[in-house]
Amino acid sequence: MESLLAPGESDSPYLITHERGPMTRQVRRAVVAEGGEAAWQELLSRVSPACRERFSRPIGYFEWVESAFAWEIHQARREQLGGEFMAELGEQAAREILAGAHSWILRMATPMLFLQSAPRMLPFYYRGPQGAVERLEEGMADLLLRAAGHPEAWYEDGMCTFLRVALGITGAKNPMVRHVREGVDQHRFLVTWERK
Repeated sequence: MESLLAPGESDSPYLITHERGPMTRQVRRAVVAEGGEAAWQELLSRVSPACRERFSRPIGYFEWVESAFAWEIHQARREQLGGEFMAELGEQAAREILAGAHSWILRMATPMLFLQSAPRMLPFYYRGPQGAVERLEEGMADLLLRAAGHPEAWYEDGMCTFLRVALGITGAKNPMVRHVREGVDQHRFLVTWERK
């Protein structure tokens, strides 16, 4: 498998090295739903032996998965589907996270609470990156993510969709998210939604 790292990313202190089970469980669930266990085995035949071994059993919700193996599974699925699917992964992740370990946010159900909590949720799901809320007021937020090691589509499509869907689940009307890369490992997400 070809490296996902851009020049300078491997030196980043914010390199994403591991991710929790939900980030890969969604791929297995979709593949099995479409074609059963045989379809999952076919997908595993497209990855390296080490990756195949890693995913030879179901991944637990709280289990850490090496990001290199997670991206190998994502890449094999993308090739199988014949196109990008990062936005779909972002939507699935938002729904799984807000229905799983962080379902308490739904009981509070405000966009502001979700955005305020997002940097504290990040280390629960990823090892390496850091997040911060630089500005937050009703109807807008400026989030900073320091992260490296994932393809641009993860930030541009996956994270933007994740934030839009999560905000919608927490009650935001017409949420919009724009990603701005500010260097090798710095990403800004400009978020807006309709004020009440």
